[in-house]
This record gives sequence, C-alpha cells and structure tokens, in this order.
Amino acid sequence: MRTPVGACFALATQVCAAQAPLHIPELLTGNEFNLLLQEGTNDFFPGQTVATYGYNGAQLGPTLELQRGSVVTLNVTNLLPDLTTTHWHGLHVPPEDDGGPHSLILPNTTWSPSFTVLDRASTFWYHPHGHGLTDYQVSMGAAGMIIVRDDAEAALALPRDYGVDDIPLILQAKAIMEGQIMLHTGLDSVILANGVRNAFKELPAQVVRLRCLNGASERTFNLGLSNNMPYHVIGTDGGLLSAPVQLTRMTLMPGERAELLLDLSGMEGEQVVLRSYASELPNGIIGSAAVGNGMATLDGYDQNALNGADFDLITFTVGAPTSEPIMSIPQTLVPTEPYAEAAATVTRTLELRPQNMGPMEMIEGPFLINDALMDMDVINLTVPLGSTEIWRIENNTPVAHPIHIHDIQFNVLDRNGLAPEPWETGWKDVVHVPPMGVVRVITRFDDFADAEMPYMYHCHLLMHEDEGMMGQFLVVDPNSVNETEPSEPSIALWPNPTQNGLVTLRAPNYVAGAYITVTDALGRALSPSIRQIAKDTWQIALEGIVPGAYVVSFIDPSGRAAVRTASLITQ
Repeated sequence: MRTPVGACFALATQVCAAQAPLHIPELLTGNEFNLLLQEGTNDFFPGQTVATYGYNGAQLGPTLELQRGSVVTLNVTNLLPDLTTTHWHGLHVPPEDDGGPHSLILPNTTWSPSFTVLDRASTFWYHPHGHGLTDYQVSMGAAGMIIVRDDAEAALALPRDYGVDDIPLILQAKAIMEGQIMLHTGLDSVILANGVRNAFKELPAQVVRLRCLNGASERTFNLGLSNNMPYHVIGTDGGLLSAPVQLTRMTLMPGERAELLLDLSGMEGEQVVLRSYASELPNGIIGSAAVGNGMATLDGYDQNALNGADFDLITFTVGAPTSEPIMSIPQTLVPTEPYAEAAATVTRTLELRPQNMGPMEMIEGPFLINDALMDMDVINLTVPLGSTEIWRIENNTPVAHPIHIHDIQFNVLDRNGLAPEPWETGWKDVVHVPPMGVVRVITRFDDFADAEMPYMYHCHLLMHEDEGMMGQFLVVDPNSVNETEPSEPSIALWPNPTQNGLVTLRAPNYVAGAYITVTDALGRALSPSIRQIAKDTWQIALEGIVPGAYVVSFIDPSGRAAVRTASLITQ
C-alpha cells in the first residue's frame, strides 16, 4: 500500500521525547528451538495501540545462540492468518533448510529444519522471506537475532555477557500513521532500537560490544557517537576481522551487521548517544538528503525530516564496571584468509536496472536483475558445487542497493575499481552497490548441492525484493546424476478448517488452462465463486454450504499432473 505524500506522520526526533529502557530479547540456547510466529500489539506512542507481528511475543523475537559444529533443530509454528517462511539470514545451510520463498509454512503448521552449524562466530538474523510478503511481515515486527559462537572467538578477550557488555541492537525505521504500520513510503520516521522508541541503556565503564543489525526495510544508518569518540569494528556479516578497525563513522545498509567495541573505561557517570549521521551520506543512498539525482524522488521522501539529517538511535549512560570487566581492545582477532582472486574460474555479472525508464520508475522500481523479475518457476543461475566464482554486480540505477546472496559468505574485491573499506575486508553476505557503480565479490560454493531447491540473491531493500528484484540459483554436483523425476508439489489450502467458507488455494508450477473444482462427500459438484489473486493463487468463496468435508481439486490439462486434490473442512 502506498501512503499519500501529504499524509500526517509522527517524527520520532520531535514527538514524545521521554526515553524508554532498551528491551533485551530473551536469549535461547541449546540444540532445539521453538519459535511461534504470532500476532501482537505495541504502544509505540502513548494511547496508540498498533498491530504487530513477533516470534514468541508481540514484536521481534528471541536471540538464538548457536555453537559451531552442533546440530540444531528449529521448530517454527505459524500462528499468523497468512502463509509465511523463516529465513536464517547469513547461515550456510542446505537449501531446503534456508527458509526461502519455497519453504512455505501454512497457517497453524510447523516447519522444523535441522542442520549442522557450519558458520564462524558472528551475528546473523532470522526473518520471514515469503515472495511478495517479506516487507509486510518484517515491517510488522517479525525478526530476531542469531549469535554463533566458536572456539576461535571464545579464546579472545572479548565482551560476551549477553545484555550486560554484549548488547544486541536491532535498528529499524518504520512509518507508523493513523495507528498502523505503513509500507512503501518514504515517511519511515519512527526510529526503533530493539522495538523501542527513544531507547536508553546503561553500559558498564569498560569495553562493551554492540551487535548492530540494520533491520530496516530501506533506510541506511551512518553510525557514529555523539561525542565523536572512536569505536572499533571487530566483525561483519559472517565473522570476525583479522584485526579491529578504528572508525568514527560506518554505513550500515539494510540486512548488514557489524560488531563494534566501545571503550567506556573511565567514563562512569557520562552519557553518549549512538547516532545516524545521515547528513554525511552521499546522495543516492536511501536516508541521504536526496535520491534520484534531481529527478523524481520516493513517495513522501522530501517530507521526511530524517533524510539527510542526523538523529539519535539509542542513548547510553555509563555506570560502574562489572566484577570481571574487559578493559582493552585486542590487537588481533581471527585470521580472515579471504579467497584468492586467482582461484576463481567463473565470473558472473548481475546487471541491475529499472524495468521502466520513467522518472518515478528509475527511483521506485520495479528493478530487474539481468533483465528479469523474480519468477518462482524460473532458475536464473546454475552453479557447480565446489566452484570459486567472482560475481560482478553492475548497478545501472540512481539508487544504492544492498545485494544479499544466500548460502555463502563472500569477500569484497573492489567497488568502482577501488579496494573496499578496511572494515569490509572480512566475511560478508550483503554488499553495498552504489548508484551507477560496480562491485565485485568472490566466493566459493561448498557443501550443499540440490538439483531442485534453489537459493536466492536479491536486493535487501524489501520493497524492491517484493516487487521482483530477486533471482534464484541452484548449486548442483556435476558428478551426481539424478535419474528420478521431480515430484509434483501438492496444492496448499488455507485456512483449513474454514468457518466462513472463504479459503485460499496455491498451486505450485501452475500451468495455464488449469481449473478448480469443489465437490462434497457424495461427489456432487458445487459452484463456488473463484477469483485468481496471483499467478498461482486463487481465492474460493463457498457461500451458504453446510458444515462438513469437501474435496478441492486442481485439474491441470497438461497431462503432467492430471488432478491434485486437498480435503477441506468447513465448520
């Protein structure tokens, strides 16, 4: 839904200055995790209750702590009124466990992937990834953090007391108007840290670790501290750096993570604010003063006072040190050992461009990757298992895009021919591709191959992703021969049981000319109202029928799958 440009909106930096304590999500440990994706509410503003989504609660979700080398099972139960998925963003897992748009979780069902944790110690996250539904469900609040630990990280003198000196920070910007969360608007003026407006947190006077995740739909944050004191970046998306990198500013695009060390020793009684210095962002990045190089701009963008302005993310007050404080920044961390460019045997190009060349379309999209929009039935790339590849991402749009690749971590080779920033020399799964610019990354596809289940690559500006700025790739084992025919997927039907006779049917691999029938227990045909609402999805209205059992059939005239059926219960 697009919001009228002139709509009234609340500016987080001007309304209700009262601060609230930072929420620290519950930490779950072990080898089996239960997540309930459910509806909830939150009072972002006094007296204004807003509908939200969350895992195991009204908003966001618990932090999952995983140990490298362990086998974990994650049980995700969908209590939402719509289908969903849950993607383990950044984790190196088999494609059937990745939680992409093919791994649908129907309402009132549970998905239980199980896999070995192969990733280095780092900060990852999880969120819905249904095609066309990601922005809505993430904006409603469905997201959580994942911490992976390993022996190399454990051997370092680093803060790791969760919630005390090791702080999860999910940073977001939302548009909240007229009591609801709005999508696809430049009026995302409500700034949240772990779901809290105007958040504050007391930190001990010692070295503290901030695990920063940009969980916003579109906005980039330019991280800095109000007193301009330096901090040290020790890790990025997929692992620790070889050595800390000292900065006073770093840009964090949607989907990216960074682990920062703040040395607060000797600062007891002082206050420091983590801010976004958006006034320093170059034009073209969403959150900067302008996108579009003087052409049309995003809907409502020029009315949002946050764009191109500096604003607070969270306020820290410094208290007494803990009983066993970390008081110094380590000089070295974990050797990165990046992939050698000479080892690459394949170079692929992903070309980003608008679908249409009008002024608005150049800024808002939809955007294509290699001249194609996302199609669930199309595999865009096939990658041999074990190959080392360079992916060259060419941006022919006036908007910066954070491009995320599932399955792997990569190293950034260069951006517009120049070496990446020192903090970008480690492991990444999201890369900033500047307007009209080119980025090259190098990676290797190991461990998992599947001739049918794909991984995704896409823009992590969620409006762009949902509008089709996404593609699919298979990793295949060239030494494996699959002689079995793929099975025809069943149809999905929900809600089932239904109380009002209104149900939705989804038929994967839909073939034009297929049709739907509904019969009762005696085989008698009914005459429901049927409306196609997407390429492979229909809404069926069974008005006035008596409670009982019915059969819904999807009849495909191609002969490949003559009839697919599902039982429907009405109450």
